[in-house]
Amino acid sequence: MNKNLKRVLTGALSLAMTLSLAACGGGQNAPAPSAAAGGDSSPGSSASGESINIRIASSSPTVEFEGEGTTSLGISTNYFVNEISKRTDGRITAQVFPDGQIASSTQEYIGGLQNGAFDMGILNCGSWADYTPAFAGLNMPYLYRDYDEAYAVLDSEVGQSWKEKAEADTGCIILGYFDIGFRQLTCNNEVHTPDDLKGVKIRTMPDPIQMACWEALGCAVTPVAYSELYTALQQKMVDAQENPPSNIVSSKVYELQNYMVITNHNFTATIPAASPIFWNKLSADDQQLIRDIMIEAQNKGREKTAELAEGFIKTVEDDAGTQIIRLTNDELKLFQDKAKTVWPMVEKQMGADSYNAMISFVEDYEASHK
Repeated sequence: MNKNLKRVLTGALSLAMTLSLAACGGGQNAPAPSAAAGGDSSPGSSASGESINIRIASSSPTVEFEGEGTTSLGISTNYFVNEISKRTDGRITAQVFPDGQIASSTQEYIGGLQNGAFDMGILNCGSWADYTPAFAGLNMPYLYRDYDEAYAVLDSEVGQSWKEKAEADTGCIILGYFDIGFRQLTCNNEVHTPDDLKGVKIRTMPDPIQMACWEALGCAVTPVAYSELYTALQQKMVDAQENPPSNIVSSKVYELQNYMVITNHNFTATIPAASPIFWNKLSADDQQLIRDIMIEAQNKGREKTAELAEGFIKTVEDDAGTQIIRLTNDELKLFQDKAKTVWPMVEKQMGADSYNAMISFVEDYEASHK
């Protein structure tokens, strides 16, 4: 871990000195997004009136941050970048380093935050599992039936308790739940039942629950860093992958897959978090301002998630090389029944009290929204 952190820190300092950003996502080079640029890369300062530049690590492709943002994640991130500068008259700025430039693996993200190698990171909920079971409820397959239900859980005391658990376990400051949406499967063979997935090499996030889910569906699971996914598919290291439509399109992985199967197996949020070293340098007022704008940014992205997801699915559908498979209700139930066999694993990981609080909330919500 020390060697990884040293490499991350050295890379971050070098980037800050040269301001020459070399993107590496999907094996393609791309410049840093202009919307996220924000001055030098000096660490935060608590002194009143002194400038602060927040370095934000992300594995998402540069294209997501173009303009006002082309995905919910991009929209939320750019909203934060723009608003923090606007409301402080430029005293606080933020700069996004996409494509895994300054952190790629989970170890580099969490370790980099813990050690102050950068100031903030945006890390998928499934990638926190090696450090905390806090977000296990977001990795549970087929729990949430739609976006409103997922948002209700995240905005409740249940979602707040997950933030507090993650902070206690990692020391990182959890600032919200940025939206990505429901996850779908892409693959090279036609899939209508779990039997069609037997032996298929699939890339998943390095989360035990999600890995167990796809093993239950018959796959051979191969964890690969998101920034390396395109290359892994290109080189046939894996045959399939699963991601929300925004990621499938922005990373262009659908270009390497024959089918996209609408499974809606998981709702996914990605977690913006701050380094405790950076955070403790801030004044209480600046901390509160950052928290407030992050929640606004979270909600701004939510406004577009469902609409954008349909647009991304249409993009894939319009590609001559990729066919959309929409499962029938009977076919989908076969996936649900297999996937739900991992629910006891979620309970064990979360603990009975946390698990029961989540299930009770979901049951009450669904009963009141029939």
